[in-house]
Amino acid sequence: MRFAHSTGLQVDALVLGLDHKTLLRHTQKTLEEKWPLCRCELVADDADAVVTKIENSRCRLFVMVDDVDDDRLEAEVFERCGVKSVWINAKHPPPTSDQHVFSLDDASHTATARISKRLLSIAPALQLDHQWNWQADDGGKINGDGSEKDIDAADRPSLPDQALARERQRCDEGDLIWIPFGPAPSQDRHYKVARALLSNSTTASIALVSRKENWDRSLLTRIRYWASHVAEPMDRETRLELARTLSEGSQPNLEFLGLISASAMLAAFGLLQNSAAVIIGAMLIAPLMTPIMGAGLSLAHGNRPLFKTSILTIGLGFLGAFVSSFLFGLLVRLVQPTSATGEMLVTPEMWGRCNPSPLDFCVGLVGGMAASYARTRAHLSSALAGAAIAAALVPPIATAGLEAAFGVWHTSEKGWPVFGPLVLVSVNVLTIMIGTSFVLYARGLRVEAGNKWATRMTVSLVTLVLLVLVWMMHLERWLFS
Repeated sequence: MRFAHSTGLQVDALVLGLDHKTLLRHTQKTLEEKWPLCRCELVADDADAVVTKIENSRCRLFVMVDDVDDDRLEAEVFERCGVKSVWINAKHPPPTSDQHVFSLDDASHTATARISKRLLSIAPALQLDHQWNWQADDGGKINGDGSEKDIDAADRPSLPDQALARERQRCDEGDLIWIPFGPAPSQDRHYKVARALLSNSTTASIALVSRKENWDRSLLTRIRYWASHVAEPMDRETRLELARTLSEGSQPNLEFLGLISASAMLAAFGLLQNSAAVIIGAMLIAPLMTPIMGAGLSLAHGNRPLFKTSILTIGLGFLGAFVSSFLFGLLVRLVQPTSATGEMLVTPEMWGRCNPSPLDFCVGLVGGMAASYARTRAHLSSALAGAAIAAALVPPIATAGLEAAFGVWHTSEKGWPVFGPLVLVSVNVLTIMIGTSFVLYARGLRVEAGNKWATRMTVSLVTLVLLVLVWMMHLERWLFS
């Protein structure tokens, strides 16, 4: 439970023995109290079967409880498992203070601290032996002054015996000793020491950790670890409530269509008056944040039906905003005089949204991340962050609608009428989705293991955004060179 809470990972269980169905039901019932979506499966009492099951289930952390009667199976799985593994002999509940957490020696302290912080959110403050006597197995022993003295082989204690003596001397009940290993635990020189402590410790809990992550999984683990310490993942009830709210808010309805139309007309009025204050007011009533966040949630959760519903709602909102601003532009043409050339006046606020650049797309990405983070934190205002999303969407849509109504289509050195704002809106929608999905994933709303649709869709959206950016930069050079 402590490991799962610190890492934010879903808990699944493997029960050894294909005939242990009663134990399987008991395990399922016990875990369902904390993790209703957990999976419990039977696996053959064989190292090959266990390792294969771990690899096929895309496991990120494998925790194995030591069997004091016969640890040969555990040892084989620990040595062969291809993911980060913890082999633990838990004699007491996990410690809550760094004064009860030990590393093995000076050489392993840095790795131990990193592992302990990630799995228990506690860095070890103690070491079992500050100057570990590795030379004892080589025929010598280190004196206190650093010199060597010869000891008769019969009287020389082995490293496991030294470690056990140290454990009995220094450790109390509730202490935990971390022992880290590289990709090949059996080849590390302190593996025998770790096995002896695991089997024969009298007081402290012993945890052997093998780090065998690929570079991509290691990078994702570091990102999740960093994100979880910037803002802890939400608890299950909060995640369920947020997912329910976003799912309901992503459904298309007349209320959404009416608000987005009113927001677009108000933004169109501000654009014509060249008034930033009125444009900001239009952003505050735009309801675009919820369906776009719903699309981001679908990417983080791997929820394809929610993604389709959110895209439909966003499309209807886009259409409603464009049509309402277009009709508003037609109305303006009836009451506002034209320029000397017979064309309607296009204000600087409108031209400013006709020449999109990569910097403009950052508004959508940053706004989406800010809005989604504020939505997951009860003490922050999600309305202000929602205005940041509207800033990247509503005024460009209103600009496109007004220019279409005014008949302004020709490209000039000031930008691309109609086309430029529409491209800006489209890319901003994609960047907001991507930023939102990243933040929601970091806050605990994560895709189920084995769901490849979300990964493919996210990669496709990122690739599309990059291609559009590259295309726009080349097009801009061609048009204005």
